[in-house]
Amino acid sequence: MSSVLDEGGSAPERIDGRVQRGLAAAYAIEQAALALFVERGYVNTTAEDIARAAGVSVRTFFRHFPSGKQGVMLLETRRHVDVLERALRRRPPQEPALTAMREALRDTFREIQDPDSRYGREEASKVYDQIAAGQPDLIALMMGERQLMMESLVEPVALRMSLDPDTDVRPRVLVHSVHAAIMVAWLIGLNSRNLDLEVLVEAALDVLEQGMAHAMVPAVHPLPRATTNRPSSRRP
Repeated sequence: MSSVLDEGGSAPERIDGRVQRGLAAAYAIEQAALALFVERGYVNTTAEDIARAAGVSVRTFFRHFPSGKQGVMLLETRRHVDVLERALRRRPPQEPALTAMREALRDTFREIQDPDSRYGREEASKVYDQIAAGQPDLIALMMGERQLMMESLVEPVALRMSLDPDTDVRPRVLVHSVHAAIMVAWLIGLNSRNLDLEVLVEAALDVLEQGMAHAMVPAVHPLPRATTNRPSSRRP
């Protein structure tokens, strides 16, 4: 018995058409939102403003971005983590976990910077950073979203380490330590736009790889034993 799906591919074509229209609408909304964020500021832009500029209804805007304008700003964060995860899964299986993570980050930067790649969006990333700069609540939102999404890297890292991430903390510590290094670089880059983000990430990963004790100059000396053993004078 034939089904609608077998009749000349009409149903898949209709499905693909709906998907393409949805993607086109989401892209139009994103572009309109970014332009308004740059022009008016993120705080001063409303969902109604974005819908009007994109030529869609407010209902359509919220269908694509249920969390409103925050959802637009999280798009680039989600894209970056998606590219990083795919890059990590492509790394040779014999690479140690930290090496694979670091090389995957380098691959991610190359893909973002390559205008001919499927992802080449270096200029778009700069616009997102420009909008986020000076918006503490928005920065916190983007950092939190990225940290949650980094959980998708725990499983491939754990496989490389031959560890069970449900019982051993090391895979998750590694993933989120790398995330912390990336975020440190990103925060510095937001405040100093003339600095190269990739160079900052490499520097932060150097500190992670070498260990804080070796990276601190001058070294931090522990308190004298007599001081650390002295009873506290604070009253209960």
